[in-house]
Amino acid sequence: MKTKLLTAMLLLGCSSAMADTSLLVFGASHHGSCDSTRYRCDLNNNNPGLGLELAEPMVDYSLFVRGGSYRDSVRETAYFVAGGGRTEWEISNDVVVGAGVMVGYLNGSGMHGLAGLPFITVGGKLLQLEIGYVPEIHWKDRMMPATTTFNLRWQID
Repeated sequence: MKTKLLTAMLLLGCSSAMADTSLLVFGASHHGSCDSTRYRCDLNNNNPGLGLELAEPMVDYSLFVRGGSYRDSVRETAYFVAGGGRTEWEISNDVVVGAGVMVGYLNGSGMHGLAGLPFITVGGKLLQLEIGYVPEIHWKDRMMPATTTFNLRWQID
């Protein structure tokens, strides 16, 4: 509970210095092919949750801090706080694509510590789908399958 409170205070404390506020809506994941001899196979692909992002647009990229909580792949509540950057390209007046990376603290999804997530985005200027990818990794005496994540980022400010 203390970590969640500290996360909220960090995000709210940064809001005066950040220009854009976005709501994050977490929803789904897909795990690589199952191999029960190497890792757990009954993983949850339904991952609802919410988060908040505060971003500062620069000339060619944006820097951001974000935090949130979601139902993780092992059916427990996970939470995180992270910082990162992304760049976007306007394809047309209504379509934007982008790429970014974030690094921060994750408590959940079988992890309790530093984690990173590269992602791509596609959508409009205010609502975008973010698709993240973590390759198969070995973590503390076990293998974790490759995971693709899907969430929405809705810029509200």
